Amino acid sequence: MKQGLFLAVFGSEKRSFAALFARTAVVTLCLVTVACGGSDKKESAKKDSIWGSGDESTDTALSDLSAETQRKWKHAKELFIQYEKEGWSDSACSSTSSAFEDASSSRKGGFAEALFMAGLSKERCGDSDDAKDFYEKTLSLNPKFCKARVGIGVMQMREGKRSDALVTFSNAIKDDARCTEGYVNLATLQRDSARTSEQYKEALDNLRRGLAIDANYLPAFNQMALLYLDLAKKDKKLLDLAEVVCRQAQQINDKYAPIYNTWGQINLAQDKIIEAAAKFRYATELDPKFFEAYMNFGEITLSYRGYDDAKAAFEKAALLRSNSYDAHLGLGAALRGLKQFDAAEKSYKQAQELDSRRPESYFNLGVLYQNYKGGSIDDFSKAKDYFEEFLDKAKSGGQFAESVDEVRRRCQTSSSRRKRKGGKSECQPGRLQNIEQALAGLREAAKMQSGGN
Repeated sequence: MKQGLFLAVFGSEKRSFAALFARTAVVTLCLVTVACGGSDKKESAKKDSIWGSGDESTDTALSDLSAETQRKWKHAKELFIQYEKEGWSDSACSSTSSAFEDASSSRKGGFAEALFMAGLSKERCGDSDDAKDFYEKTLSLNPKFCKARVGIGVMQMREGKRSDALVTFSNAIKDDARCTEGYVNLATLQRDSARTSEQYKEALDNLRRGLAIDANYLPAFNQMALLYLDLAKKDKKLLDLAEVVCRQAQQINDKYAPIYNTWGQINLAQDKIIEAAAKFRYATELDPKFFEAYMNFGEITLSYRGYDDAKAAFEKAALLRSNSYDAHLGLGAALRGLKQFDAAEKSYKQAQELDSRRPESYFNLGVLYQNYKGGSIDDFSKAKDYFEEFLDKAKSGGQFAESVDEVRRRCQTSSSRRKRKGGKSECQPGRLQNIEQALAGLREAAKMQSGGN
């Protein structure tokens, strides 16, 4: 039996969570918007930029603001930077957003940069609706405000509105040719759908355009490394290039968590399992809310039966995203490995409640009742029911083909299997056939014990 059939999370391919998440990542707006700036410097007229580092797309300079607005802007910025370091809470997001909104209100006609930061503060706590409202207000004051438009595009990506996001990012760079975030998020979408070398080249060109504007923009490095990782499926030599990109990003900022998660995926492709696990773990240490890194670490530790570590990782992932089917499924596999069978069943059923259409939880519950419960008639009957549900939902072919065959396969003579040379059976009965045989034996034994009545 395959180890825990955690395989069922993904289908018949042996691939990590990394493979799932690498293709859906979005480039989020980071602290560079207020604290870092880029490597490029603006002309002398902008050296008194409100951002403090002279590299933001803004029509506002300190000289354009009243003393009162400057004071309120500075106070709001300080709050934002403080909570970026200490961690965000609902009250922190609310108070910081209100401070930026107050700065905007203190200026006649409004203050686009402050409205944008009010939205970004809301987004730090996942309040997408309010954040979007602020981004739209920002654009009403400045229709070419790069980061506000990109913020809306990122939300569209998260909502699965990829075509809308593509238009949004394209418009962002059309309106502002220096919109680094626009180029990088556009490249992310392009990489995600790329199938030909020309499409990958287009994505790579946009990443290079973004880096030409801001040579230290770490999300661009991260996406470039992921792009080379994709291409390495056909040319393994590109794994070395992907790793070089990660090292370059590390030299810019050795505390940037996403690059270690990507680096871990590269190490997996290089069969460097220990190095991959270390990088996934380090990514979670740098960013305790890094869901994808916990999932990657959980999956890789599960693969070598590090059940305690896997359990801790999947528990954290499930706390971060309680609606994650895969987090609950992974936790169930770890709990089963720890022989906590009731808890494993609960976790599988939580996954099932989140999406009853997916077949994986049914398979895993079938395995649990067939192999790990008490071996009673009731246990085998439940296992049979779960496997039949699995077959109904998985259908034939596709990513679950191997698992479907494992359940459905039937042999003409299972009790006296014909042997090939070398002692291997020509046919191995599937799970349903094994269960039917077990049930027949148990019922016959029960009949004998009752005296044949």
